[in-house]
Amino acid sequence: NIEPLLQRLKQLDMWAQIQVTHDELLDFLPMLARVDVKLMVDHCGRPDLKADLSQPGFEALLALGREGRSVVKISGFAKFSQTGYPFMDTRVVIDALVHAFGLHNCVWASDWPYLKAPYRLDYGPMLRMYESMFTADERHQLMWSSAQHHFGF
Repeated sequence: NIEPLLQRLKQLDMWAQIQVTHDELLDFLPMLARVDVKLMVDHCGRPDLKADLSQPGFEALLALGREGRSVVKISGFAKFSQTGYPFMDTRVVIDALVHAFGLHNCVWASDWPYLKAPYRLDYGPMLRMYESMFTADERHQLMWSSAQHHFGF
């Protein structure tokens, strides 16, 4: 039970960062609702891309975004993509997250040093991928302004 830790994080005005896969978020929702700690969900919530986006865990993540009480990292594509770099199959997930959370509640993460990646990934190509997905203003929000606002960077 991590509820005491979440309560302590809330008392300290700190963030809880969780990484879930598929529908695991559903297991945490009652506890997160009780504690109401600031929450960051890592790696786009790692949905199952073999299923459509109406899977319960991803729908719950989108609901958190619409409520405006969570932040999501737009990252970790190698952890849930079925196609590999340049992760074209993740675009529908990214679009849904940005729509639900708004760019102001999305943050970029490099994922470097790509631990446990199934193949070699490099920082430069990953940045170019973001350049193809977001405008310069959107990248500034995602890669700078959101983190500055939420975390004081």
